[in-house]
Amino acid sequence: MKKILVTLVFAVIASGAIFAQNIIQPNKPYVYLNPQPGYVTINELTAGIGMSNTTYPYAKSFFGFTTIHGYQIDKTFIIGGGTGVSVYNGGTLIPLFLDFRYRFLIKTITPYVFGDGGLLLNFSDFNNGTRLFINPGIGASYTITSALAVNLGVGLFMQMGEDKRDSFINFKLGLTFKPKN
Repeated sequence: MKKILVTLVFAVIASGAIFAQNIIQPNKPYVYLNPQPGYVTINELTAGIGMSNTTYPYAKSFFGFTTIHGYQIDKTFIIGGGTGVSVYNGGTLIPLFLDFRYRFLIKTITPYVFGDGGLLLNFSDFNNGTRLFINPGIGASYTITSALAVNLGVGLFMQMGEDKRDSFINFKLGLTFKPKN
């Protein structure tokens, strides 16, 4: 019995030493999003938190979904047009905009700057009509495959219309799809 107990203790101690060894892995190459010019689509969930007087309609917060379809000019620059839906504390607006993205330090995790600008269309409440907006910001994308990346961004969203201007800190989480040519 004593022999079996000593053997079990030795086996437990030895198994801990065996699993504590460093596993040598070859260096994995970076995965890049397809760098060739061509079609690209970016789909994002968006949310914003009002920064100033949030008692007015369309000033407290929003969340929504946008889709951008565009063209990757080279491995660093993307231009596209987008639309979606944004649900505010006062109603629903439909964004119609242009999107510009500049990517740099391109690796598996790639930082980028973006700039969106366009219209927020209001079809339900004509008293709080169409607005203009701009949305500069920064983000990073994590490349999963050469055709798919996950994006996370933060920006300053400013909307103007009817003698009102509202500002938000906004967040974007989405996917970039760049098919192979």
